[in-house]
Amino acid sequence: MKKRHYKCENCGANLIIDAKAESGSCEYCGSVYYIDREKAPEVHHYIGNVKITPLKIVLTVAIVAMLAAAIVIISLYIAGVFGDSKPPVSNEFKHEKAYLYEGTYLVGKDMEAGEFAAFKDPSESRGTVLVLTDPKASAGTSACVAEYRFANNAYFTVKEGYYVKVDDCNIFRIGEKKVEALADGSFEGNVMLRGGSDLPVGNYILHNTDDNMQYSDIKCVIGGKTYDKKIGYRTHINVGEGDYIYLSRGKLYAEKDAPQPLLGQNGEYLQGQYKVGLDIPKGRYKIDCGKACNVAFFVHNKSGSAFFDKTDEVSPTTMSGYLDLQEGDYIYLYMIKLIADGDGK
Repeated sequence: MKKRHYKCENCGANLIIDAKAESGSCEYCGSVYYIDREKAPEVHHYIGNVKITPLKIVLTVAIVAMLAAAIVIISLYIAGVFGDSKPPVSNEFKHEKAYLYEGTYLVGKDMEAGEFAAFKDPSESRGTVLVLTDPKASAGTSACVAEYRFANNAYFTVKEGYYVKVDDCNIFRIGEKKVEALADGSFEGNVMLRGGSDLPVGNYILHNTDDNMQYSDIKCVIGGKTYDKKIGYRTHINVGEGDYIYLSRGKLYAEKDAPQPLLGQNGEYLQGQYKVGLDIPKGRYKIDCGKACNVAFFVHNKSGSAFFDKTDEVSPTTMSGYLDLQEGDYIYLYMIKLIADGDGK
């Protein structure tokens, strides 16, 4: 048992007292004494000059918890969990300058109305954009107003009130991303080109070097009018602001950069389109359709436009077999060869 040592204040004798005792008497002189216990010192913790108490600890923890909860709620609101913002987007394929990523958007709320450019995810074979009246609808249903599936890019226009479903592609405003030209300045592949965005306004030539192909298709919107043409080894296109060219085969060059047209074994001009003064010299020519005269036709266009209507087509059976071509004319040949000066075949 722990003892404490004191001196008797009356006789000075040494006293040994139980540490827990509060009073006692001297065994020598009989004096009675009382012991005052010192209070245990309080222990405090400090951060800098601030004393930390249990109450302050509780209040600090509560404030930190409330701030953390507020941050979580604000983050969820921004992410659209509460339904007042754009739908969450995919993290797999995002272009830093894109207007929209994968998701379904309501035009007029989640996205603005107007025209947009879509570029596919490079890791996918195709991109898809659906324009819907019902956000849960799919392609091929009555609620699907338009469907765009593309191997490179596409342009589309949407009105307020429709839904736009975006898969495996990014959406850009017009002019914010364009189709990249090849090293020689030409374009090729399954691309859709827009005048004023992908292409400067001007004259272009689609040049095809595939000798085994009789023709390929080209789809254009020129001056607000749609053309769907079968072309041979060459065609000219006058591109204006907002015109479109869907390119599937061949290479598109600016007119000044295009290679010379392909010629037959005897120097004849093969099926395709030519500009007099650029591709062929002006003068008198003979047309030869061989055994295909029942399906062959040509168009002699003097308007300065590379495109023409179906009504402009002329059958070789309705004329003498000769053409006089002037500088600036266009001649389009389908299943026909054009021979200069009418000499030989």
